[in-house]
Amino acid sequence: MPDLVETATADAPPPRYTVDEIVAAGQKVQRRRRAGWATASAAFAVTGVVAAAGIGLPGVAENPAVMERPAAATSALNPATGWEFPDDPFSFVFQRFDAGKLHVKDPLVVSTAYQIAPLHVDGLVTNDRAADPDTTGQAPLDPIAAKKASKKKRSLYAYLTVYRPGAFDARAFAGNRLTVDGRQAIEQDGPTYGANVHRAFAWEYTDNAWAVADTFAEPADLNPADLHALVTALRPSVPAPARVPFSVGYLPAGYQAAEVGQHAYASLNGVASAGDGNYGGAIFAAPALPTTGLTAPYGGPEGEDPPGSFQIFVSPNGNSNQALKDGETPPGEPRCGNGFCNAWSADGRTTIQVDSDGRLSDAEMTKILKGITLADVTNDNTWPQAATALRAG
Repeated sequence: MPDLVETATADAPPPRYTVDEIVAAGQKVQRRRRAGWATASAAFAVTGVVAAAGIGLPGVAENPAVMERPAAATSALNPATGWEFPDDPFSFVFQRFDAGKLHVKDPLVVSTAYQIAPLHVDGLVTNDRAADPDTTGQAPLDPIAAKKASKKKRSLYAYLTVYRPGAFDARAFAGNRLTVDGRQAIEQDGPTYGANVHRAFAWEYTDNAWAVADTFAEPADLNPADLHALVTALRPSVPAPARVPFSVGYLPAGYQAAEVGQHAYASLNGVASAGDGNYGGAIFAAPALPTTGLTAPYGGPEGEDPPGSFQIFVSPNGNSNQALKDGETPPGEPRCGNGFCNAWSADGRTTIQVDSDGRLSDAEMTKILKGITLADVTNDNTWPQAATALRAG
C-alpha cells in the first residue's frame, strides 16, 4: 500500500519557475501531470513528461553537455533570394543570430510548415533555459537558484517562428500593418499578463514566406523597434536535416510525422523547456496537419495537442515524473496508464514516452514503443535524419 500511494502521488521535479511566474511572463505552456498509473491525470509540467524505449543502450549519460548542431547537408543556396527549402520539410534553414539586444538561438523544433527557435534578450531571465547559453556543458541551475535569479531580473518568454513559403496566412493575422526595411510587416500588442505584454511581430522575410517573433515581457524591456532589428538580421543558412535520437519501426495506420524536436521535445513545449537537456521528440498526426493557412504553430501558444495526434518524448530518466529510483531495475515491458505508456533503456538512464491522450489503445502505444530503436543519445552524430527515422517500414 505505501508503494501504491507513492506511485499515485508521484510528481515531476519542481519547475524552474512556478506556473504563476510563467503565466506572468505571458506564456501558458501546457503542463501535464502524470499522477500515477491508474489515477486520473491532470495538467503536467513540460519538464517532466517523458519516458523511453525499452531497448538496451549502455553508457547513456544522465546530464549530457549541449551537443553541436549536426553538419549541414550538402546543398547550394538559391542565388535569387538566398533561401532554399528542401523537399524534406524537417530541415533547418537558418541558424542562431544576433539583432541588437535580441539573440535568436539555433532552431530546435521543425514541422512540415515552420521551424521555431528560442529568443533571448539582454538583461532578461528566460524561462526556456536551465543554464546560461554561454556556459555550454555546465550543469543546469537548480530550481532554487533559478528562482533567486528570476527575482533579480525581469523575465521573458519569447520565440521566433520561421514559416515555409505559403504556410503563413498574413491576411488572417490581425494587427497594425506597416513596412520595415522594405518588407511587409504586422505588429500585434496585447493582451497583458500582470506587468507583461504579449507582443507579436510578423514580417515577410522572403517572397510569400513570413517569420513571427512572439515575446512576453514588460513593455519597457522590449519595444517594437527592438523587434524590427530582426528583419535585416535573419539570414538563410545551408539547409541542415533535423536529427532525432531514435527511429520508429511501427506506426498506426494513417499516422505520419508532423513536427520534430532536436535536443528538445516537439511543439512549443520543447522551446519552453529548451534548457532541460531533453534528447528529442516528435508529433504524429492522422490526418496530416495543415501546411497552409497558419497564424501560429500547431497546438497554438499553449502547446495543446494537435487534433488526431500522438507524441513521442525522449529524455534522461531524471527528467521524467515517473523516473526510476536509484538502483531500480527497468521493467521488462512498457507501463501504461491514463493515455500514455513509458519504457526505459536497459540501464534505466533514458526514458521514452508515447502519449496519445487516450486516442490510441495501450496495446497500440506498447507496439509503438517496442518498435523504437534508440541511437546513442549522448552522440548526435549517430542520430538518424528525422525524415527517414520517423517513417515505419
